[in-house]
Amino acid sequence: MVAADTPERAEVPFGAFFDNAQTPLLIVDDDLQIVKANRQAKDMLELDAGKGLLDGFWSVSATAVMRLAEGVRRGVPAAPVSARTASDRLVEVDAFAMDGTPFVGVMVTDRATVDEAQRRLKEQEERYRSLFEWSPTPMREEDFTAVGVWLDRLRASGVTDLRRHMADNPEDVQRAIMSIRTSRVNAAGVELLKAPSMLAILRGFRDIELTPQVLRSFEEQFLTLWEGGNEHSADFVGVNYLGQPFECRLRWIVPQSSRGRDLSRVAVSLMDLTQLRATERRLERLVADKDRFIASVSHELRTPLAAVFGLSEELSLNWEQFAESESRELIGLVAAQSAELSAIVEDLLVAANIESGRVAIGAEEVDVDQAVADALADCRRSHPELGEIDIEGRGVRASADVVRVRQIVRNLITNAIRYGGEHISLRVGHGTRPFVEVIDDGAGVSLEHREAIFDPYFQASSGERVLGSLGLGLSISRELARRMGGDLGYSYVDGHSIFRLDLRPV
Repeated sequence: MVAADTPERAEVPFGAFFDNAQTPLLIVDDDLQIVKANRQAKDMLELDAGKGLLDGFWSVSATAVMRLAEGVRRGVPAAPVSARTASDRLVEVDAFAMDGTPFVGVMVTDRATVDEAQRRLKEQEERYRSLFEWSPTPMREEDFTAVGVWLDRLRASGVTDLRRHMADNPEDVQRAIMSIRTSRVNAAGVELLKAPSMLAILRGFRDIELTPQVLRSFEEQFLTLWEGGNEHSADFVGVNYLGQPFECRLRWIVPQSSRGRDLSRVAVSLMDLTQLRATERRLERLVADKDRFIASVSHELRTPLAAVFGLSEELSLNWEQFAESESRELIGLVAAQSAELSAIVEDLLVAANIESGRVAIGAEEVDVDQAVADALADCRRSHPELGEIDIEGRGVRASADVVRVRQIVRNLITNAIRYGGEHISLRVGHGTRPFVEVIDDGAGVSLEHREAIFDPYFQASSGERVLGSLGLGLSISRELARRMGGDLGYSYVDGHSIFRLDLRPV
């Protein structure tokens, strides 16, 4: 008989929970007659009044169900069995003893529901695995269980100040770090560390990795756990498997479960900050260089402008008082300072156009001898005190922009006048390609700065400028040379600085 027909038997455990459960539940007696069935069980097994438990199943399945229930009633543990209901629905049947009663509880689960749940669970696991393994962010899963045991032991022994304990016992910190086990690491994590394989990382931390910064980072992680925290982030410099330092940001989270923190599955992510930090430092240097550049521009423009203004005003107000030779001399000085201003402005315009990508470069057959002579004449206008300069070589032609060749040579001569020795000479020739060399007998540029002098706004660490007036002359000269298919370099040979401009042959 179904329980609804026997009120005295209906007084069984579970009450509202039993009636409202979404899982089909039954309670049967010693004869496997149904004492009570919830709505879900009645619907699934199509139970009517007067039917026993076994009436709800195919005859073959009923035997397995009976054995399950009998075994549980006798106290013999048994695994769930697969069965088919009388309406041919595939189900899983489980039975359990009900302490303090002569009854046996039966739970019936639709296999289709179980299979769907398992399929979804498998999909989620595969999705998680895929996200973890193919994530572009370096990730790893680490087991901090031994660290948790160590911290509990310290607390039990009376330690209250973990930071002081770690400072006094650095070997404890080392052992705690080595007790951490990496259980999983993704491909991005292997790439970040430049490890030979994933297995190399799973073997544990290497001594070379434990730099002072890394040790401090671990100490902070242990303090976070000590204080009950579940999240931690920090920036530090690590060392990869090639021995190269790299800047990174570490972040980890301790998962929570019903039993508290699960230190066996700490999720760790690492972000490589090397390029970001390098860019930040480069921007900082650029801002500082631009500040110096503005100050330099102000100074460089002010000097010739003051001379032009002062000399012009003097000539305008006192023209009659000057002899013709004096007037010519003053006008010559005005012209020289104006030429200096023109060169500065031209460098500024070219530098701006280079940065914006709008610099124009022509290509024609150039008489290099004449271009060098014209550049020297330009320099004499802005530096009338310039003495004799020998030009060695003749008959050189190249494919270039004649205006840019003159500008480059003029910048090189000006640089030699300002920062080179007393004797300056020029040489043109044709080796593997046409070239122009500007040579002086000055002290030269130190080896460490021989490439840096071509950087915009460069100054030596001492603060002494080793470039043209604005720190742009050599930079834009090399850029112009390369855009014409040539190059510009520096060498120091036998007590002489040599700036060599290579050009493209015709």
